[in-house]
Formats: sequence, C-alpha cells, structure tokens
Amino acid sequence: MTAQDSAVVLGIDPGLGTTGWGVVSWSRGRAAYVDAGRIRTYPNQPIGRRLEKIFHELQEVMTRFSVTACAVESGYVGRSPLSALQLGQARAAAVLAAETRGLPAEALAPREIKMAVTGRGSAAKGQVAYVVGKMLGLAFDEGEEDVSDALAVALCRVLRSRRTVAAGEAR
Repeated sequence: MTAQDSAVVLGIDPGLGTTGWGVVSWSRGRAAYVDAGRIRTYPNQPIGRRLEKIFHELQEVMTRFSVTACAVESGYVGRSPLSALQLGQARAAAVLAAETRGLPAEALAPREIKMAVTGRGSAAKGQVAYVVGKMLGLAFDEGEEDVSDALAVALCRVLRSRRTVAAGEAR
C-alpha cells in the first residue's frame, strides 16, 4: 500500500462475549473513519451459535463496506486457560470470516498496535482510545474500548503497510 493507494481496512478486536470491529478507509495518504461496532454473544447460547454469529456478522461488515484488507488483534492471554480458549475461538471465527472472503487476516500483537498508534507499546487502553479518537475525529465513551481497540487495529494495519512500502522504496 503506497500513499497513492486506497484501501478499506477492517480491524477486529476479538472476544467471545464482545467482538469489536472498526473500518477505516485509506486514500491519498490519509486514514478516515468509516464505521465501527460490536458483535455481542451471550453465555447461555451454545458455543457454536456464538461463533457462527461472530463469523456471519463480520462477513456482513466486509460485504457492506467492500473491505479490501483485514487485521485481527492476536490478543493478550492472561492467566486463565478458559479465557485463552474463548479468545482463541473468537479469533478463529474472525480469521475464518476474512479468509473465506479472500482477505488474508493479518495478526497484530497488542504491543505493536499500541506502538503504532500511540508511540508507546505499553500504552493504557484509555490512551489508545484518546489517540484513535484524535486521529479519526471521534470521541469514545467509557466502555467502548472494544470499538476503539478495533479501530486501532485497522490503523495499525494501514501504518504497518505504509512502513513496509517505504522500507522497500528506500532500498
């Protein structure tokens, strides 16, 4: 992706209970907000139904906005094996949704996303939301971290592509 290229990038912050998604467009060297939202599932639903909902709703987002690139946060895994398993399942549904649409789902580590957006790999969620809001002209309410994180994933994907192209051009 070069400064002249345009793209519609979907960023995904996976979670079994709530998956955040954010779409940004890239054109003429600038990122712009397109849309964002959440996919919620409920613990009383069978796991297959929850994963199916994530899969289908993400595919609908990809179609609605003609997404051309996708990135999924690789996720932070704490001490709970159950949390790690659930995050992995939600992440797999997101990756599969993109791949079946012909979009490679690039995995981005939380530290890399924070570094790309804020300049600090250890930035707090509030700092990420603030910078994403400034970059895209948005204001996030408390509790919208999954949406701001998803937009940060999309922005990181754009910024990472720009760096890769710039490094290739410098050679």
